[in-house]
Amino acid sequence: MAEPHESRVYSDLAPVYDSLWGRAFVDHEREVIEELNFRPEQRVLEVGVGTGISLDAYPPYVHVVGIDPSADMLAQAVAKVRENRWEHVEVKQGDALNLDFPDSSFDYVCSFHVITVVPDPVRMMREMVRVCKPGGRIVVINHFASSNPLLYFFASLANPVTKLLGWTMRLRVDDILDGHKIEVEKNERLSRLSIHRVIVARKNE
Repeated sequence: MAEPHESRVYSDLAPVYDSLWGRAFVDHEREVIEELNFRPEQRVLEVGVGTGISLDAYPPYVHVVGIDPSADMLAQAVAKVRENRWEHVEVKQGDALNLDFPDSSFDYVCSFHVITVVPDPVRMMREMVRVCKPGGRIVVINHFASSNPLLYFFASLANPVTKLLGWTMRLRVDDILDGHKIEVEKNERLSRLSIHRVIVARKNE
């Protein structure tokens, strides 16, 4: 099977991801994870786990499954799991658009800086909602296009370049939130000037 362009981009970045790209976002990811109200024995899915840079933020009393399409990124995640002896963590190759899990499998479904990388963000969100248990939470951190028409226009101008790098600048928050049986509990910027937002949504019972 041919590797998607986005996956190839991140495979190329794998050797330097943690030191360059990951360092810019990992603190926010860890803060969000640590604020989640996990209970013992709950199941957590991280979609697009990459090199596993956020895995140390999950408490040892939950079971974490991380998936990613890039074998090179996953190799680093596997190394982290083995080195730290995280018996509560499992990482494997997987497709965000076709999650290989039954409906209602996880208490939390998380994704950090991934949904603008996949070719079909709406489908990815639908899959995340599908595998989340009723009453569970979907957690997304990502950059999103501004609701300001002028800023959206300028983001659209940059989009052809960012697409070559593997992501879109044109995805709006409402694009992934509309049409799902979810209740949005949190939708706010990571900081006042940030284009990145954290979204926490509860799947309806």
